[in-house]
Amino acid sequence: MNKKRQQKTSSPLFNLAQHERKPYFLPALGLCGLLMGILLFDANLSLTGDNAQFINLGRSLAEGHGLSETIEGEPIPHTKYPFGFPLLLAIVHILFPGNLIALKILVLLLYAVSIPLTYLLIRRFASPPMALGVSALCLASPLLLDYSHQVMSEIPFLLCSLIALLLLHRAHNANTLSTLSLAIIAIIAAYYIRSAGIILIATGILYFALHKKWKETGLIAIGSFLLTLPYQIRNASLGGSDYINQFFRINPYRPEEGLLTFTALIERILANLELYSQLVIPYLLLPSFIETGYFVGVGLFFSGLILYALVVGLIKRHLLIVYLTCYLGLYILWPDMWSDTRFLVPAIPILFYAILTSMDELLRLLARALKKTASRAGIVLFFLFLLGSNIFETNYLAERIGWLPPNWNTYFAAAEWIKDNTEPDVKIACRKPYLMNAIANRKATGYAWKAPDEVIAEFEQKGIDIVVVDQIGFRSTPEFLVPAVRTHANRFKILFIIRNPDTFVLQFE
Repeated sequence: MNKKRQQKTSSPLFNLAQHERKPYFLPALGLCGLLMGILLFDANLSLTGDNAQFINLGRSLAEGHGLSETIEGEPIPHTKYPFGFPLLLAIVHILFPGNLIALKILVLLLYAVSIPLTYLLIRRFASPPMALGVSALCLASPLLLDYSHQVMSEIPFLLCSLIALLLLHRAHNANTLSTLSLAIIAIIAAYYIRSAGIILIATGILYFALHKKWKETGLIAIGSFLLTLPYQIRNASLGGSDYINQFFRINPYRPEEGLLTFTALIERILANLELYSQLVIPYLLLPSFIETGYFVGVGLFFSGLILYALVVGLIKRHLLIVYLTCYLGLYILWPDMWSDTRFLVPAIPILFYAILTSMDELLRLLARALKKTASRAGIVLFFLFLLGSNIFETNYLAERIGWLPPNWNTYFAAAEWIKDNTEPDVKIACRKPYLMNAIANRKATGYAWKAPDEVIAEFEQKGIDIVVVDQIGFRSTPEFLVPAVRTHANRFKILFIIRNPDTFVLQFE
């Protein structure tokens, strides 16, 4: 009788291990990702400009110009971003010409697929509740949700890296050439989506080397070298990769400061360690604490947990920790003026996993030291604390959907007006030409940061038809463009004005 009662009370509804084997489980997680992405979807382009450059590269591939920038007219070979993500955008450009929303939907779908893949990956190393907890945090992460609709490579790279890590784990267990070959292909696919894919190459080599599987280590190294070689030769013939050239400069924005020295490298590492440990990583994990007075303490606490996870994970030769070590190692070496939350977006699921497992293990050690039975309540409360912080910040993100600063609103309105009221072959001079090109779908260029006569001379040389005088906040417009327009006022005619704040669309004669 007691057994029957126990069987009735232990309903499979609460048995996650049973549910995860059902055919509906992973699709349900994907639908949750899709729903969250739709709820937080913003049709506006990011103001960074990088997304506009990706859009231009995708259009170039769709129009048969190869990986080139066609923003000013003549195709110029591009060497900064690899071709993988622009190729995906090119397919969408062909299917839905001129539709920017379709490009954002592509990224949204990739984000939705990444949620069940996150569960599958974490489940290879942890219990079902831990895997579901990490997936739930990814569903609530404001950074992931913010990038879930941006035409940027962070989410596509996240998806490819999850697949590559799953296949590396399978290759380690299967010990077959076919599974290792699939893992290498996935690694290279991630590399061609985002140059940071070199992290996965390093992860594969280091992981198998730690396990003393030298044949697999060599095959990953040789296979990766051969599969990336054609692209490297192509870039070398064009002057080298922009990223590599900029990486070895003290300041990529000031080439005159020269190449990186040992002293400058140490200063860069220290600056990045402080930034990521005190600001970036704590914000990724506990975003609602970014503006509190306890943020320094929060930074030290989370950095300690991450460091603990790295040390213990490397000792145990844990695949995800090897990956996280390589990932953080790259961006600690990265130029510190570029350091930002966006670079760690593809590592957010692994960061969540590392922080939860560290906290769980430390609570167990504490219980053992106090000679008490370890309780799950501590890690559950910690998880709920993280989840609540992410939900709170996501709610703030939801309040800003569709909102643009007024100066950018009028700038984008000017681009829309140009798109609807000018000939396709006009050429525009403006600040942020990539964003203008993305929205207006017209050739666009910047302007000389020089004296008025030199600005006008460049307009004549480049065959400029339209000039946009903006108020988006960069000093170059009032310092160089406005004086040129005023000095040669007789050569400009007002075509359209968007008010509050005023943005002018001028015809240059």
